[in-house]
Amino acid sequence: MLTSLKNNQFLRGAFTLGKGDKLLQDNPKAIVKQVFWKPGITQREISAATKIPQQSVSRLVNSLLEDGIIRGACDSGKPSSGLEPNPNYAYCYGLSILLDAISIALMNFKGEVVATKFIALDDMGISAVLSRAVQEVEEMSSVNNIDSARVLGIGVGISGFFSSTDGKMNTHHAIEEWADINIAETVAEAFQLPSWVVNDGTGAAAGEGIAGAGRRYKNFVYFFVSTAFGGGLINNGDMIRGTHGNAGELGDMLPAKLYSHPNLKLLERILLKHGVDVPSMYQLNETFDPDWPGVDEWIYKVQDSLGSTHILRTQP
Repeated sequence: MLTSLKNNQFLRGAFTLGKGDKLLQDNPKAIVKQVFWKPGITQREISAATKIPQQSVSRLVNSLLEDGIIRGACDSGKPSSGLEPNPNYAYCYGLSILLDAISIALMNFKGEVVATKFIALDDMGISAVLSRAVQEVEEMSSVNNIDSARVLGIGVGISGFFSSTDGKMNTHHAIEEWADINIAETVAEAFQLPSWVVNDGTGAAAGEGIAGAGRRYKNFVYFFVSTAFGGGLINNGDMIRGTHGNAGELGDMLPAKLYSHPNLKLLERILLKHGVDVPSMYQLNETFDPDWPGVDEWIYKVQDSLGSTHILRTQP
């Protein structure tokens, strides 16, 4: 995950960095992590899971409660001895830069998605995308009464392959202008917020880890089927980035030109050939019918690539 060098500078007023430029030191962070993944957890359970002495857990929990980072959980509307994240402690925005659109999400500190918005764009240039994204983020904050001081940062997912650690990517030709810049620094400047950048497959896996299947499964491989084919890796609830940020890029594991990549552009072309009206690839989740003519043809074309990916990822 690439970060802006100005993240500390852009940190909003509700947050203070401590020793080592950390928001939370190791033990408080370990406690908050347990509370995040197991809402309702008790201090005794936290001590058992983290191996932090219970007396220290009690002291640190009291401090976290006073700072408003966590709060007492409720059981059937009644206070309990359990703990949960305070959803209003912090918020984070997510910006997905697609080939012809952007998608924005707002998440609170409890991992709940507060709002989302999809915006189709004719111009995917840097200036057009960021000016519209900043406008939409400001409007979303206003509509949801978000205190700007409590916006922790913005994460960006973009289709591409990190070539090195200089913040640049080899992007799809439809958004090739983005290949010439340090994306994290550019986004941080535009939003005046701490910024983090991952490729879209890794970002999707991270989102699934926090708000989807990751609530039940802490280790999984995520297949990202969009305009291209990629993926991400989650290990013990943590996103695996890899040396340059390309871990889980399953599409690059397939032999070039040997298999049809299992992407939605191929599905869209096949459906149109069979007379199925597909107004937008991004609306397939809402309108998809597995009985559409052409679906079986798509499955037939991509079954070998999906099967090969499964075999490759399970090799020692």
